[in-house]
This record gives sequence, C-alpha cells and structure tokens, in this order.
Amino acid sequence: MKRKITLLTLILFGLTLGFSFGQSYTEDFEDGVVSDWQQYRAGEEMIQAIDMASAPAVLAEGGSKVGYIQDTNGSYTGAAILLMGDTLDANYTVEADVYVYENPSPSGYTGIVAYGDSSKSYYVKLVADFDSSNRFRLYNNRLNTSTFVYTFHHALSTTGIDKSEGWHHMKVKVSTNAVDNTVSYQCWYDNVDLGTYVDDAAGHTTSGLAGVYAFQQDTDGIAGYFDNFVVEPNGSVAIDKPKNLPVVMTLEQNFPNPFNPSTTISFDINEEGQAALHVYNVKGELVTTLVNGHINSGSYQVSWDGTNVNGQALPSGSYLVVLSKGNEQLSRSMLMIK
Repeated sequence: MKRKITLLTLILFGLTLGFSFGQSYTEDFEDGVVSDWQQYRAGEEMIQAIDMASAPAVLAEGGSKVGYIQDTNGSYTGAAILLMGDTLDANYTVEADVYVYENPSPSGYTGIVAYGDSSKSYYVKLVADFDSSNRFRLYNNRLNTSTFVYTFHHALSTTGIDKSEGWHHMKVKVSTNAVDNTVSYQCWYDNVDLGTYVDDAAGHTTSGLAGVYAFQQDTDGIAGYFDNFVVEPNGSVAIDKPKNLPVVMTLEQNFPNPFNPSTTISFDINEEGQAALHVYNVKGELVTTLVNGHINSGSYQVSWDGTNVNGQALPSGSYLVVLSKGNEQLSRSMLMIK
C-alpha cells in the first residue's frame, strides 16, 4: 500500500464546511500491505492483496498483486465496502481498474465509492450493473431504521459502452459546492464521460472517504477485484519554501494568460491567517473557490482548470481572480480562450 501527500502539494478547503487538507492516496497492492484501508461497517471482511493469477483475468497494466473484497460470511447480505482516507477529505477524483461482471446470477456488480461516511450512514458509489437492467448506477444507500433506502439515485445509459466482462477503468470526480453544500459527481467509464449528477438529498455528505464496492444478492456476495486505485485532489496548491518569508501579500498575474485549458496563479501570504482565493465571472458571480482556510505565511501556486465549483467546464471569456485576507484584497483579470 502506498499512501502519500503529494510532494509540496496540498489543497486548502473551506474550514467552515469542515473540509480537510486534500490528500493523495495510491494503491497498487504490490507490497501486500492493506493496513490503511478501513471498514465501512464493523465486522466486514478486510480487503486483501492477492496474487494477480487468482483474479478471473490478468490486468495488463497491473503487477503481480490485486485487491480483493467479498462479503463471504454474509454479514451484510452480500455487500462489501472498503474505504481509504479521512471523513474530512473533499473535492477529489477517485479512479481504479475494476473487474466488471456481465450478467451475473443472481444480480451482482462492482464499482468505486466516493464520499463515504459511516457515521452518517451515507455513501455514494458508481457501479456497473450489467444484468438484465443493463445500466450504470450512481446512488447511495441511506439507512432508515433497519432498511436501506435510496435518497440519491441515477441509472446511467450504457449506449456505446463496452459491457464485456473483464477489467475496466472507472472514475468519479466529486465536488462540493461551497455556496449551497450540494455535491456533484462526474462519472467516467473507460474514459467515456457518463455525465454529471448533483446530490442535494437530505442528510447527504459534503466530504468523506473513497473506496471500492462489491455486491451480490446472495449470502456471500460477489468477488470484487481492484487495482491501480488513486485518489487525487481536484486542484492543487503548491507551496514553495522560500529562504525569506514574504513581507507583503501579493497576487501575481496568472500564467499562461490567455490560457487553455488550465493556468497557474501565484500569490504570497506575509502573515498566517484566514485567506481565500475566489474566481468570478464578468457578471460578478462566484464561479469557484480555489483556496479558503487558514494559511501559513509563504509562497503559493494554484492550478485552475477552467471549471466551476461543480466541475463543469466554463465558456471562454474574462474572469477575475480575487485574493482576500482580512481587510486586504487583491485581484487580477484572466482570459480563457477555447
């Protein structure tokens, strides 16, 4: 297991929303260590690193090991959920190679989890449900007394999708809207964009852990196989460690400018404290927040990919980036050309 905080990289999220510093997690199972994985529910079987030869098929881009989960004792009626990270993690992209089944009997499926938090009895997952229903599902299970109910559910089309059994790549970009606390999930399967869907259900999570999921409607579940599991922050703030701390707060012109598809914004914070970096459109509307939290003095770089807070691509045009701290405020105009 390889868990890392990207070198000189962190994300500063809105602390008022309880967000943590964004972290990167990677897992290829090659070292056989799975101690950083967590059970969603007490008594679940832990994920295992097994020989690739034990999987139904060899993953060409995999190594000698692969991750395996299964509810073999039927403690959770065939569902197995293993997670990694912290419940305060937010605004990240999770992806993995997943072994997908074609028309298993009884119905069963595998997938990946985003924003799971057992303390809230809430987790959202993308699964390949290739039985007679022939669909992807993006949904949560919300525990209502002793029964699981769906408060967020979308059946996604499989038109033009390779539904053959075997290894496929699944990916979800999850973003929390700092304005209204809704959460958007942008989904991909084998690099095909399946769309973006917004969760505004009562009691939904606004942060959480990412992980893997397997389920079958029987007493021992279905075997889930996973590899090349990666969680990365949606943006990054690189911290340069200067010999001398900045003496004033500064905001540099973004580079490149004009830009397409991304640009870098550099700024200096001379005294630690609460600071924010927002992007506005020409109408003065907030489109995204790049930094919002307690920041130490130092030099920073922020990468912006031209998307709004929901991860949706913005049109060409002028945008204003505003750095604020206390009574100080600095701004720069940016031009995005597509």
